[in-house]
Order: sequence, then structure tokens, then C-alpha cells
Amino acid sequence: MIQNLAKKHSGFTLVELLVVIAIIGLLSTIVLVSFGPVRNQARDTAIKANLSQMRLAAEVQYLNDSNYNNAVGRADYTAAKAAANAAGGAVVESFNAVAFCINSTLPGGGGWCLDSAGRIGSTPAGCTNRICQ
Repeated sequence: MIQNLAKKHSGFTLVELLVVIAIIGLLSTIVLVSFGPVRNQARDTAIKANLSQMRLAAEVQYLNDSNYNNAVGRADYTAAKAAANAAGGAVVESFNAVAFCINSTLPGGGGWCLDSAGRIGSTPAGCTNRICQ
């Protein structure tokens, strides 16, 4: 009789295992859903940082030859643009010899713009005549 009791309680039942698996699945779903907005904020921050790197590369190019047009050919500029696009942005730039404007959409919503006049910030309209609107 003692052997039967020990044998009967030696493991988990199928129902117990299914309940534990269901609870773990429910908790993991809740965690994944709550990380959605945080993930978009991280992408937004990455895009903003890469746009700032693009601005820095354009300013360095202007200091070197008093012309912004050649900035798009710089390796650091193209690397930052590729990283911003890879993070989910849609980078649009407008350059001439004496002014530039760079803007991008953000996965979290809205857009981010910066220009050669020093304007930096969120913008729904983007660039007009190389000025953030």
C-alpha cells in the first residue's frame, strides 16, 4: 500500500503541466505587448541620433570646403543615413551649397527635422526650401 502512494505522486499530471504552460504563455504575451511602445521609442532615439550624425558630417564638410553639397558622399554621412533608414526612418534630405535640411519619419509617430540654421525638433511637414517647417 505504501508503494502505491509513492508511485501515484511521483510526477506532475498532464493537466497540471498544461495549466503551467498556459500561464507562462499568458505572461509572456503580456510582456511582449508592453514592450511595443518602448521598442518604438528606442527606434525613434536611434533615428534622431543618426540624423544628428548626418548633420555633424555635413557641418564638417562645410568647414572643409565651404560647400554642403559634397556631404552626401562622405562615408560617415552615408553610414548614419543607412542606420537611420534601417531603424525604420525614411530619411529625406535637401542640400545646396550654403544650406541643408534633413528630416525623417519616426516609427513612434511624427517626424524629426534638422537644418543648417540650427533648427532641430519634431515636425509634421519636414523640409521646405532647406528649412525645417
